Amino acid sequence: MNKIEISFTNCYGIRSLSHEFEFGNAMPGNKTFAIYAPNGLMKTSFTRTFEKLAQGRTPEEERYNRPSTCQVLIDGNPISSDRIYVLKSDIDIQEDSPAITNILVNPEHKARYDSLLIDLDKQKTKLINSLQKKSGVAKKDIEKKLIEDAGINDFSSCIAMLKEGAIEEDFIELNYSTLFDPKAQEVLKSAEFIASAKEFNARYQELFNQEGTIYSKGVFNPAKAEASFSTLDRQGFFAGGHLVQMRGSKSAIGKTELEVLLNKIHATIDSDEHLKKIRTGLAKNAQTQELTELLEKLTSDQIDRLLEKLRPENQDGFRRCLWSQYIQGNSDATYYLELHEQTKDEINAIEAQAAQAAPRWTEAVDLFNDRFVDMPFTLSIFNQTQAALGKEKARLKFTFRDGEDTVEWSRSEMKTLSQGEKRALYLLNFIFETKSRSQSTDETLFIIDDVADSFDYKNKHAIVQYLEDLDNSPRFYQIILTHNFDFFRTLANNFVHRKRCLMANRQIDGISLSIADGISNYFIGILKKKIHIDPRAMCATIPFTRNLIEYTKGEENQHYLRLTSLLHLKQDTSEITVKDYLDIYNEIFETNHPGDDRSIKQVLEEQALEISIEEDRSGLNLEDKVLLSMAIRMKSEEFLIQRIRILKNDPGYWCNSKSQFGALMKEFSKLDPTSSALRTLEKVSITVSSNIHLNSFMYEPILDLTVDHLISLYTEVSGL
Repeated sequence: MNKIEISFTNCYGIRSLSHEFEFGNAMPGNKTFAIYAPNGLMKTSFTRTFEKLAQGRTPEEERYNRPSTCQVLIDGNPISSDRIYVLKSDIDIQEDSPAITNILVNPEHKARYDSLLIDLDKQKTKLINSLQKKSGVAKKDIEKKLIEDAGINDFSSCIAMLKEGAIEEDFIELNYSTLFDPKAQEVLKSAEFIASAKEFNARYQELFNQEGTIYSKGVFNPAKAEASFSTLDRQGFFAGGHLVQMRGSKSAIGKTELEVLLNKIHATIDSDEHLKKIRTGLAKNAQTQELTELLEKLTSDQIDRLLEKLRPENQDGFRRCLWSQYIQGNSDATYYLELHEQTKDEINAIEAQAAQAAPRWTEAVDLFNDRFVDMPFTLSIFNQTQAALGKEKARLKFTFRDGEDTVEWSRSEMKTLSQGEKRALYLLNFIFETKSRSQSTDETLFIIDDVADSFDYKNKHAIVQYLEDLDNSPRFYQIILTHNFDFFRTLANNFVHRKRCLMANRQIDGISLSIADGISNYFIGILKKKIHIDPRAMCATIPFTRNLIEYTKGEENQHYLRLTSLLHLKQDTSEITVKDYLDIYNEIFETNHPGDDRSIKQVLEEQALEISIEEDRSGLNLEDKVLLSMAIRMKSEEFLIQRIRILKNDPGYWCNSKSQFGALMKEFSKLDPTSSALRTLEKVSITVSSNIHLNSFMYEPILDLTVDHLISLYTEVSGL
């Protein structure tokens, strides 16, 4: 991967962006690009574009529905989706990454393990099919039922135990699903059935044998009679004047006579309310009717013994008895157990190795625990053996300890983490992903979006260290995006080559990327070198010089007070020349720069106007941002002082407060609370009033302001 060419048009928030990322010889330091992009410029749009490509989908322009084009070439060829991995700035910790399972699987172990299991699983399937035919239990439920009934949590052990179990010849043909269907069990476990089952059976058998019966075992019974006659009645058979003639009867009868006949036949049972309730329950649905038909096929002696087996206290043993009857003499069961015996030692050995040896997993967890400090949990896994053999998806376990209290959570149960802890956990997926991809011979391009957000400094260092590890990997390439200049500078100072540290710049027709300058020390690297030849650089050093005097000499120092008059409009502001400032600068920095008699205030205004009309605004532009901030505040205070003089009728008014801009705003708001200018002045207060100080040269917070925004505000203030 020597070169990546991108060309985006209307991809989410990016109107246009084209760039070539030259990775060169793929040596460490050359395989990573870092891009500094202020919030709202292009970072998330860039990431989303690559995310869609990684999903094999086409990026879009969602807001205006403009047609989108997107091309990413690696050495002239279109990039494939599986070579892209996107680490978003959004935090999602609800699921364990599939990569966690991938790095646990030992390919050699899994290949041999799978070969052993293929024949065993085939024979297991044949056995389950034969058990389904005998028991009537659904195939998907066979293993679960066997384990529940045998009380052994292993299929092969269940089969082995049941193959040796006691059986009863009378019950070989009984169907498990008929006897233990939930609806049949409602009847069998009812108080009435438990108390009166044998008496019910005796009277039920009489229904088939008594004189004048209409029933025949296995053919026509009370449940079928009730269903048949009810259907005839509902369909209007009797209402239409039709009659039925029963077997052995000389004449046909209608509905009334039929009801009298049935009541007479059923009297032996229905005269007892408990027995009647049993009969009604057995006729209730198809499942209970199957149980009735089963009883009709057995002899009275068999039924008595079956009813005894079906008593609730005897059912567990009877379930095992039935399974034993299905398994004994079953050739599929015999062959399955023989095959299992032949392979179990090697299977157990591989599983034992898998439980102990998961080097990539261990490396990933150790890396996480070593790099990310003060995490409230330790990491392990619920199902390492099964995951290592590819049998299950790996499930992480997080153990929290506080004194003697210990709790274990899965990832989906994590609820009480800080944002930084959540992000560290989110990065765990990333660590597993890289470990998984390191096993492949394919190269990967990682797109990493603001990975350092929400971390404290010690863990930001851990992130930088890990990204550097990736840079040292021969098949990994990175484009890291951030809006945090401190993190951007850290990347540059640690491992990203300066030529691969880029700035995102807003252009009229889109976004451009240019090499960032002054990353390490903007004051020494850029401003100090051209203070005598570049008026913008000179003006931008004023706040910094003033701050140094404040820290070394104090706020009462004459040089400090003099430079304060260049940051706020004072009585002597217009009198201070370039020479006056450079004399102070030379004294502080032991230099010898010549000056002239131009007013610094005039230079500020001239340079601010020049910046406003320039078209090329690429680069960091820190001196332009500081100068514009100074000019905006100077213009604002000039307006405020002039207006307050008029409102107070005091031509000689000056503000002597240390917090001058805030004091002027307070006074003006009191004198003219409905002024339309207040809206613009509030923007000044929010945007620049506190940015012109030492932190500006520590790159916070003025860096996130765009030159375009400051130009717009300067123009607005100039129009007051």
